[in-house]
Amino acid sequence: MPDATKSHVIGVLKLFLCLITMLAALDHGTYAAGFRKHRPTLVQEYLTTPSTESPAAAEQRHQLVAARRKGPLIMVHRGATAFAPENTLEAYAAAMDHGADGCEIDIRHTADGVLVLFHDETLDRITEGFGPLDAIVFRELESLRPLTAHGRPLAGLVPTFAALLDLARERIMLLHLDLKVPGIEDDVARLLDAADAWDHVVFINETNAAKLRQHPKLRLLRYKVPGLYEWRHDIDPAAVGRALDQPGDMILVDDPRVAAMALGRELYAPMPFSKVFRLTAKPESQPHLSQSDGFVPMALVRELHESFAESRPQDLLRLIEFSPGARESGMTEPVSPNSDDLARKTVQRAWAAQQIAIRGLRSDSAIARLERLVRFPSWHTNFYYTALDGAAAARALGKVRATSSARCLIQACQHQLAFGSLAENSAAGMANAAGQHRLALAAVQALSDLKCAQAKRFFKHCVDAEPNRPLSPSPVFFKEATLALMRQKVSWDEIAALARHQNPVVRGTAILECVDHPGEERLQGLRNAAPWALALTRKR
Repeated sequence: MPDATKSHVIGVLKLFLCLITMLAALDHGTYAAGFRKHRPTLVQEYLTTPSTESPAAAEQRHQLVAARRKGPLIMVHRGATAFAPENTLEAYAAAMDHGADGCEIDIRHTADGVLVLFHDETLDRITEGFGPLDAIVFRELESLRPLTAHGRPLAGLVPTFAALLDLARERIMLLHLDLKVPGIEDDVARLLDAADAWDHVVFINETNAAKLRQHPKLRLLRYKVPGLYEWRHDIDPAAVGRALDQPGDMILVDDPRVAAMALGRELYAPMPFSKVFRLTAKPESQPHLSQSDGFVPMALVRELHESFAESRPQDLLRLIEFSPGARESGMTEPVSPNSDDLARKTVQRAWAAQQIAIRGLRSDSAIARLERLVRFPSWHTNFYYTALDGAAAARALGKVRATSSARCLIQACQHQLAFGSLAENSAAGMANAAGQHRLALAAVQALSDLKCAQAKRFFKHCVDAEPNRPLSPSPVFFKEATLALMRQKVSWDEIAALARHQNPVVRGTAILECVDHPGEERLQGLRNAAPWALALTRKR
């Protein structure tokens, strides 16, 4: 064979092998997300035990971990959420790509005992599921679709703790562990043993981890200051510099880029995923386990999906026809506010509102009933359910672009704006506060989708509320209002005002939005108000 022909054949073979390697090492989330559209009978199977590692590779890894632990360390809260949904492998990998040393992770368990990374006790803030996470099995958790807010998904594929340990070993990622529930310390320790990853752990929250914190293999480090992420001081170069000058070993941020820039690190050093995440056929029937003998919301959701698969729009509307909290007409609640019956009715209405949005039902009757549910949601003494139906109805109004509902949604936000994050100490008071927060958050996200003058005026009022007062809105509310305002029609000078705002949450959120989602108006505003931020690497 002539040399030229041989070289051509070898080149083609190399290209083919390269493509195969890239597919195998492709970011598992992107691969699975694309594959999911065409795989009704397949599910993602994550590792439930860490993969094996050669002694030589382990020794080299421990040396690199020891070097990294010398600090100062940049730890990222729930992963870099500007790049990917919280507590996903993509978010953790993005944090490391952009100069971080490690990540804070939230650990829970599913009904079948799989340790997973998920912050909330309930499913409804970031997924289309309802009720507690530990009432469903891992496969069912993986099948839940994410909610969207401000045009972006709030959830991704939920990783197991074992999969995270594989990523941590590959990236020399340090770990801050937050055990969100009691009773999982032994399982966490077993997986850390299996992965030989104790030296990766630099901090463990005290709650639910007293035994784990005493483990002889642990060498915990100290934070220099409280978390910079809550009020977005991590996007303030001066605040980051002051924090780094404090005694201690590390800082905790939501976004690593400003801290990496302050430390003179390479701002973007990406690495591909090299692990293959297996896909396996879904069983004909899979168990739906529950740790509780009481009401399991997702069991009801499965029944509703089967019963209403071929339903007409009016059938869904009938499910939200009655609102037990409707006090203005003199109605009295026929069931106890802490009963399973009320919980079932609440989940049923929330599911129906969700389906109305999915099916795009935009009739006057649908909008009127959704608005009624927003105004008079169910108030349950269990925070799993309180105002759950009202929040789902609010999101539905946003998804069907019901601009006429802007006033209704604004009114749903007023309580949170007036009373902020103040919560009573009683269980009922805490449940009520959780319901108000759930409803206000959903209403803000719905108004973000509407993009109308009324919504814009309201958001401008929200971001200008004075922070750091006992009754001021929470940092989360300020962040959501800023994201929603920037989706409206705003001029470059309005953007500049946000990027120099006195509220650090508003200012930091606006700056990152301009960096990661640039446009002519946004870049002009950024050049005018925070030109230093133009040096930050943008979202890819």
